[in-house]
Amino acid sequence: MSMQLPLAQLAMLLGAKLTDPSKGEVLVGNVASLDAAKEGDLAFLWDEKFAPDAETSQASAIVCKDAIEGQTCLLVADPQQAMLALLRQVHGMRFPTPRPGVHPQAFVDDTAELGADVSVGPNATVEAGAKLGDGCQVRANAYVGRNVVLGAGSVVHPNATILDHCQVGERSVVWSGAVIGKDGFGFVPVSGDRRDLSQGSIRIPQIGGVKIGSDVEIGSLTTVDRGALENTEIADRVIVDSQVHIAHNCKIEDNTVVVGRVALAGGARIGKNVYLLQASAVGQGRTVADGAIAGSGAQILYKDVAEGEEVLGWPAQPAMAERRLQVILTKLPKAWPELRKRVKQLEKKLAALGKTED
Repeated sequence: MSMQLPLAQLAMLLGAKLTDPSKGEVLVGNVASLDAAKEGDLAFLWDEKFAPDAETSQASAIVCKDAIEGQTCLLVADPQQAMLALLRQVHGMRFPTPRPGVHPQAFVDDTAELGADVSVGPNATVEAGAKLGDGCQVRANAYVGRNVVLGAGSVVHPNATILDHCQVGERSVVWSGAVIGKDGFGFVPVSGDRRDLSQGSIRIPQIGGVKIGSDVEIGSLTTVDRGALENTEIADRVIVDSQVHIAHNCKIEDNTVVVGRVALAGGARIGKNVYLLQASAVGQGRTVADGAIAGSGAQILYKDVAEGEEVLGWPAQPAMAERRLQVILTKLPKAWPELRKRVKQLEKKLAALGKTED
């Protein structure tokens, strides 16, 4: 935390009961894990498997559900929610909201519409026809293109780019280095034969846009391509990590989580409540249905993923089948000499049987 707080005040802030009221004036100024905490730190126990760490923790106080013998505790019904509430408070102090207004070194086109309490930082650009809802933040060096719509409370972080004719819903966040609305990867060979690239390729104009819902996060260095004819769409409450590529005309439905280095080829369809884990990929036009999980590195190339299914591997297959395969493969190097020996013995026996029959 960026300031010292007495435990009594912290208890009031969290709606907690301090187990030792005599410690009410003890100051804490940092949040730390149970095993790394020291005097002056606050720690949290929200999972009982970490109870041994809590018993030996050097933290000045532990936020937990039940009292811990020998420790000063702040008792709450839900320690995890208490931690989130406190971290939001700390985050607000460490990263204050920019003051409303347009920085003198920013460029805002005369035809752009800015709602109440909008903040536009130094060297940021807001192009013609853009509409920024109440409380939007366009931070330093960010770019908001022509006719872009930003819903109320959305944040475009430094050096992020939202290109022309894209829409972002309310309270959504676009992190630094992200590019929203790049042209999709559409080319045809000059020759007309997809196998003949001797004359180069011609770009297909991409006239669609990108439509992003509310309460969405787009991570740093992530690219969301505009559609060729229709919009690329990301629905409400989708979380997209850093270094993700979402190609033209993809559609991602509500509440889905897309982890770092995932790649979605053109026209991929991702359902609701899906997890696409690190470095997984979805091939062109493939569908991952509601509630499915693509494990780390899974390559969904040749068949769709059914509702609720978990897949792994390259190419992707049901997760249990892939796990069994990996177990077998790890044993193969050790077993191979013996298997080879047995095969040779069987070949000799078969050869001998053949001679006997002759």
